[in-house]
Amino acid sequence: MPTQNDSTPTQDPADGTIPVILPTQDVCCESPCDPPWRTEPSCTIFTETKNTTVGLGSATPVTGDFGRGFVNITVTYTHALCLTGKQHGGLAYTLTLLPGEKMTLYQSDRYRRTTSETERYSVQTTFAQFVSALYQQQNSNDSSALIQVLNNQSQSSSSSAGGGFSIFGLGGASGGSSNSNSSGSSSAVDLSSQTSANQFLSLAQQASQYTDLQRSITVSSYEDAETVSTTQRTLVNINQCHAVNYFVRKVLDVYTSTTTVTAVTFQVTVGNYVSAVLTPAQVSQVESQYRAAVEAILKTLPAIGEITQQPTVLTIPTDGVVYDPELAHCCALDPELEQATIIKLERDQAEAQKAGLQVQLMALEIQRRQALLAAGTLTPFEVAPPTTVVA
Repeated sequence: MPTQNDSTPTQDPADGTIPVILPTQDVCCESPCDPPWRTEPSCTIFTETKNTTVGLGSATPVTGDFGRGFVNITVTYTHALCLTGKQHGGLAYTLTLLPGEKMTLYQSDRYRRTTSETERYSVQTTFAQFVSALYQQQNSNDSSALIQVLNNQSQSSSSSAGGGFSIFGLGGASGGSSNSNSSGSSSAVDLSSQTSANQFLSLAQQASQYTDLQRSITVSSYEDAETVSTTQRTLVNINQCHAVNYFVRKVLDVYTSTTTVTAVTFQVTVGNYVSAVLTPAQVSQVESQYRAAVEAILKTLPAIGEITQQPTVLTIPTDGVVYDPELAHCCALDPELEQATIIKLERDQAEAQKAGLQVQLMALEIQRRQALLAAGTLTPFEVAPPTTVVA
């Protein structure tokens, strides 16, 4: 609890009152202080799993007949989209207001008009759903999930067939199972982190375009009778000389894409021999006659912890727009009216300077009177004008 100030209140000589000194109160005494705001980028994590099968004797010419043996390889990647800033998007509307002109604009959201409350999601969720649906279409040639998202339907009925692609924290598809629907490749070269990073960035760019298509915003100068959700905004140009141009643009979130190899596992199968699911660090548990061939295959795989940073940023649309006003370069007044406006401004400026000089003069007068009082001069500060006696 805060304590009273130990200083003793003193009497105010001006009016004889004793001031009340309040205790110093801690800013967090009534409720816990809020945690500090963090400035680090906010990241959305996507996890992808790829499976491939490599012949045991195909990676390197090892002595022995391993034609019937193979290695099942599973690589898990983490794709991180980190928010780093915002930028202007496409131009949605332009407007020019002449001096003294007034205009009412109507901003409507197509997405809110075409979806019900139970089927309405945030922009981030819509983007995540498109990423999952495009991934399913790319790896299984199944467009049902994409069609459902385009029709503003939930993906819950088909997300189980996502095929090794899971989204954490966004409520999209969650698969993660290493079955026949998982992403597969016929060569270990396809498992490189750079290839996976490029594929994910291309897929995310397509999802961003689909999101922008679905979350379009309309700005117009007339009200549509069929519009259900409309934001009305009135713009007024109070300038007497210059027109004002308004540029309405969408606001985009800017993300950087980073891919990290988080896990690599393999399983060796030769005839009746089936090893456990091992990591590259556990290759010594493979039987000695197959170990050299397995080590040669593991050398072609990406290392755990390998990071690929994409140089290209990803932009994702938001539901917001920004109105950027710009003053026109040319004056719309006649030369005589423009000159009259300039004269008025000069007159106002002179009046402001006059008021400032009067304030300075009063400050000097106060200093003069204080100096007279300090010197003990108690005569009137201003001498009364002489009176004239009329005979």
